[in-house]
Amino acid sequence: MIQIFLNSLVAALIASAFLTTAISALSSGDRSLAKVPARVGKQRHPNTDRRS
Repeated sequence: MIQIFLNSLVAALIASAFLTTAISALSSGDRSLAKVPARVGKQRHPNTDRRS
């Protein structure tokens, strides 16, 4: 009986943590649209045909 109660309590805690994470992610949707600077190296094309 106590094990069932503890399992239910753990399930409720996990569900509340998931809902808290989902609500905070949805409410801060503006942050996900921010541009993140990325370093892009020079693109080299080794198969270019260099005839002179």
